Formats: sequence, structure tokens, C-alpha cells
Amino acid sequence: MRRCKADAEQTRSSIMDAAERMFVKNGVGQTSLEQIARAAGVTRGAVYWHFKDKADLLQAMYERNKPPQVELLRMAAPCSDDPLTLLETTNAEILALIESDEGRQRMFALLCNHIPVEGNAHRQEAMNTAMYQLLLQLMERARETDTLTDSLTPHEAAVSLMIMSNGLLSEWLRSGKAFGLTDLGMRLVRRHLETLRKRPRAG
Repeated sequence: MRRCKADAEQTRSSIMDAAERMFVKNGVGQTSLEQIARAAGVTRGAVYWHFKDKADLLQAMYERNKPPQVELLRMAAPCSDDPLTLLETTNAEILALIESDEGRQRMFALLCNHIPVEGNAHRQEAMNTAMYQLLLQLMERARETDTLTDSLTPHEAAVSLMIMSNGLLSEWLRSGKAFGLTDLGMRLVRRHLETLRKRPRAG
């Protein structure tokens, strides 16, 4: 029984791996479940056993590739005394994870319009909305703890972080990974976080 379960999980994973590669290469709308089955080396029936349709497959791919640190951020946001340092630590972990995981890179490309993603707009919108709400919660907490600069509202700071994060990952992929995501990328993130931190008053 344990072997059968492991085999089923391996088949499910292989299907998602093949789907990621084909969606990025050809686009979601131009890729059929039958093509994914052939690429994964399984029958079309095996695909339908694990996923009821293409939307279900995309959702499973998204859930598989969500950085676990995002959930930790969500849990820590209401009580953190230093949200900006929390963001720095978590960003370092997320960028290192993405840089080392091609599956997460493909998923980011799919969700962030590096290629046409027909019928996937609702998922992109939901992902961006959830991330913005999380960052807004962190920036509101930074305002409460008097660590956010007075020159920006929590909304403005959250938007700037969205732009920084999405822009950094987009440029890294667009450039063919021409710079180190965890090296130069984190230096840029730290610099941006410094501009959001309230400076102590002189004297």
C-alpha cells in the first residue's frame, strides 16, 4: 500500500513537472492534457485520475510552488515588533529557494506574464491581491511600531515592495539569470528596506 501511494505521488509530480515545462514553452491555451500526458510518459487517464481539468492542474502547481515562508510571514505579521527585519530575513530565504528551484521559476513566469497565460488571469489577480494585503498588514504594523518612514503611507510602502519584488524576479528571468538573485538581489532588497525604515531623530 505504501509503495502504491508513493508511485501515485511520483506520477502526480511527474505530470506537474511536464505541465510546467509545456505551459512555459507553448502557453497554457496551446497545451492539451493529452500533450502533457505524453510528455510525462503516462496515459491521459492517469492525468484525469489526478486532475479533473487544466484549471485543477494549474491550482495544484501553484500550491506546490508557494514559498512556505509566505505563510510564516502571514502568521508573524500581526505581532512582529520589527516587520522590516522580518521581511529582510524572509526575502533572503525566498530568493534562495527560487534561485535553486526551476519549478518555482517556471511558476513565477506563468503567473507573472512572462508568457501568455490564457484563462489564468484570476489566479494572477488573486496571488497579487493576497501578497499586497500581506505586505500592507506588515507596513501597518511597522507604522504601529514607529519603524516605518513618515514619508510614505503603509499603502505606498506596500506598493513599493510589490514593485521591488516582482521587478527583481522579472528582470532576473528576462536577463537569463545574468546576476545572482540571492547575492545582488538581496543587496538591492536590503537597500530598499533601508529607505522604508524610519531614521532615529538626531540629538
